[in-house]
Amino acid sequence: MDVFALVPGALGIALSPVSVASIVFLLGHRRGYGAAVACAAGWIVAIGVGLVVAVLVGERLPAESSDGPPVRALVALGAGVVLLGLAVWQWTVRRLPDGSPASSRWSDAMEALDPSKAFGLGVLGFVTNVKALVLVLAAGLSFGDVDPGPGEAVLAGAVFVVVAGSTAVIPIVLAVALGDRAERAIAGMRAWIARWGSTLLVGVLVVVGLVQLVIGIVGLLA
Repeated sequence: MDVFALVPGALGIALSPVSVASIVFLLGHRRGYGAAVACAAGWIVAIGVGLVVAVLVGERLPAESSDGPPVRALVALGAGVVLLGLAVWQWTVRRLPDGSPASSRWSDAMEALDPSKAFGLGVLGFVTNVKALVLVLAAGLSFGDVDPGPGEAVLAGAVFVVVAGSTAVIPIVLAVALGDRAERAIAGMRAWIARWGSTLLVGVLVVVGLVQLVIGIVGLLA
């Protein structure tokens, strides 16, 4: 199985700005880094579980036959349409909570989180993220298409989860490495996410959405 085929979808999840913004904000939590680590763990665990569920769903889809519609092609086509629609929505909205006065209620709620609730926030952030769910479903279907062996499946799944969850871990590693100098770096990350996060996500959604459309169209015409 070509694990690199899963990277675009994993990148789309990794560049989910709301989850990264939540973790970056929690790094400034007066109780320490515990809440940020728990939130990142919840996000990554949810990605892994979501991928397993998507693979199981993909394995139970009807096999391709000349008598029926190409189910996986239709799913890919639908995923492409949804992703492109989300790209348009994201480009139109382009607003993220960043801890500024305009999002004070969000900031107050985040400040009150302990690690257990922050873990739940990470999980909730995934299961309520339509973009992430669509991308995980598409990745799960790709497993069903190639039917990899156990070793290949574990490797591909691990790569997907590592790439998809990397942006949740990188700010924490950076904050720990910088120590007392982390505050300025965290503020810079928050400002960058607020300004460019949505734009970058739109680009990824457009690319991955177009890829899914092409897969769906090719599957229908085959």
